[in-house]
Amino acid sequence: MLLKYIHGSVVGLFYLFSGLAICWQADAADWNQWRGGERSGVDQASPGLLESLPDKGLKPVWYVDEQDLPAAAASGWSSPVVSGDSVYLFTHKKKALADAKKLPPVKFPYLPPDKRVGMTEAEYAEYEANRRNEQEARAKGFRFDEYIYCLHRKTGKLQWVNEYSSVYTRFAQSGSPTVVDGKLFVLSAGRAARAVDVANGETLWTTKLPGDFRDQYLQSSFAVEGELAFVLCDSLFALDINRGEVVWQYEVEESRNVHCSPVIWNSDSGSRVICNVAGGKTICVDVKSGTLVWEVQSGAGNATPIIAGDKLLLYGQSRKSGLVCYRLSETTPDELWRFNGAADSGSTPVALNGLVFVQGDRRLACVELESGKTRWQTTLDLNRPRYTSLIAGDNKVFYAFDGLLVFEAGQRFTPLMQAKINRDGLLAEESALRDMLGINELEKTAEGQLEAEMILRREFGNGPLVCTTPAISNGFMFIRLKRGIACYDLRD
Repeated sequence: MLLKYIHGSVVGLFYLFSGLAICWQADAADWNQWRGGERSGVDQASPGLLESLPDKGLKPVWYVDEQDLPAAAASGWSSPVVSGDSVYLFTHKKKALADAKKLPPVKFPYLPPDKRVGMTEAEYAEYEANRRNEQEARAKGFRFDEYIYCLHRKTGKLQWVNEYSSVYTRFAQSGSPTVVDGKLFVLSAGRAARAVDVANGETLWTTKLPGDFRDQYLQSSFAVEGELAFVLCDSLFALDINRGEVVWQYEVEESRNVHCSPVIWNSDSGSRVICNVAGGKTICVDVKSGTLVWEVQSGAGNATPIIAGDKLLLYGQSRKSGLVCYRLSETTPDELWRFNGAADSGSTPVALNGLVFVQGDRRLACVELESGKTRWQTTLDLNRPRYTSLIAGDNKVFYAFDGLLVFEAGQRFTPLMQAKINRDGLLAEESALRDMLGINELEKTAEGQLEAEMILRREFGNGPLVCTTPAISNGFMFIRLKRGIACYDLRD
């Protein structure tokens, strides 16, 4: 490992070492960053939430679709965040140019795992290299732009839009914004860190982070502590929140992309940044100096670390790594237990009531925080659920993939809602939607079955956008859908 110090000026040194830096705290009712104010995925402020949905479903308080937000659909997988009176959404959009019509057909499409059967590692690596070259060449027929939308929290009315000329990445840039003290921080494509004034949407600063760039997508979201903002972009960077200057850079030996978002640990010895990096390692770094406090070979990957009291939870991308729990310490932390019953490429678990709830490999599981003992497991009736994270509030756990699954945060699996969202944004139990549409009657005949299939495809095609995670604040849930964004009042 190599630690780099980068000081833009004497003023930068002042911000780095001054004891006068203010530790900004998000309002308890805000979900101002990826996974909420404490980045735990738990909303502590919402009042009692619904135990079940009304028979005829729950209409959205507001629903803004792709007609009013053209870049809300098919433009990355950033999750909404909520701060003050506003909801913020980041998108990365591509638009075809005239030359796009002249592009030849795709020879090397993306191959899901089931389509790679029979290919050796070398053959698949060669295929991926060809696919990357082809996609990069085809990108010249498109233009790429980023949009940050600011919507009114109560009405969904558009307040302002920040537009930024962007670049091609293999997958759309999708890190979620972080809003602290009137500034919105986001990692843009091409290794560009940006800050935006939330009052008017004007860009305050843009900083190109050191490092090579070709077409990499880097999905980390900022964490903010005092006068510094931290983001993982191959290396872990600390930037001055007012000027955008890089204050320090902690370089990682391996160059493989990891999309983890850093978390802040306020230890007795001072604030620390904890983050997963390439090579299955998790590092703990001093906030002010950027020096390494400790490093563990955790096996964790894209999932965001969770701090639960004196414990650190990390989740890996393979069953071998699984879900691991450490006792936090200023020295190398001790591993307390490891649960190998699940793994996921990017989903982050949630801890509540002394229990940890984890999703992976088409299953949900609950383990005890103290011991790692399995309390329950259940199989999800979903097609390849991945990346989407669990969140919690009012002793309930929410999983928004395809529809919205809500269950009790308890020692037994007790589902409360298994809802779908139709094209108008109505949130209702699937059985209720089927009754409204007359699906059960249609399916009694062969001809009706074909019609029912078409109706279901049309009506149920607007669920939560894959890979995104809702925000909960004051009893309201904000969900990014495949065709826009919606707000629901979940108060009981």
